Amino acid sequence: MKAKLLLALLGVALLSGSVSAQEKSPSPSLPRVVLLGDSIRMNYQGAVKKALEGKAEVWSPEDNCRHTAFFLENLERWLEGKSPDVIHLNIGLHDMYLNEKTGKTRHSLDTYEVNLRAIFARLHEMTDAKLIFALTTVVDEELQAKSKGYGRVVRRNEDVRAFNARAREVATEMGVAVNDLHAFMEEVGPEKILRVIVEALPK
Repeated sequence: MKAKLLLALLGVALLSGSVSAQEKSPSPSLPRVVLLGDSIRMNYQGAVKKALEGKAEVWSPEDNCRHTAFFLENLERWLEGKSPDVIHLNIGLHDMYLNEKTGKTRHSLDTYEVNLRAIFARLHEMTDAKLIFALTTVVDEELQAKSKGYGRVVRRNEDVRAFNARAREVATEMGVAVNDLHAFMEEVGPEKILRVIVEALPK
């Protein structure tokens, strides 16, 4: 039951955006939802597809969409021939990745804002789709530091909060809806989310 609730929550923002698109379309075909984003998106896309089964056609690229500069470079390729009714995107984790030598984020907060504005503007030019931006989720700094892969803190929650705040400002100003996955994860907690996933595994 908890697993089903989590799946539904991840798809709520998409459902709200796809209804109006379906009503405007004269064709009986389902509205098309495009999911763009980094590894966060790659982890929730399966849940969203399941949650929207029979309500929308969901597509996402094989690429990890990484950071805002990479996003801008590949936007046309990802959306070519797609004609989406709803685009749900998240970008931020790779922008705030900390350089091991300098300790600075890959992109400064100001660069992130400039790129994000360019992304939203380009999407508005390319499509009439409803745009929904998902805020970056909480990161586990302790787990990063202990992991064999990183062995250090590569993303800080203070940066997550700062980048999210700037993204919310830009999105609101540019008419993009905000899906606050960060608040959801803070409320539920990463431990509870992991427990829900574990409980859902086949016995």
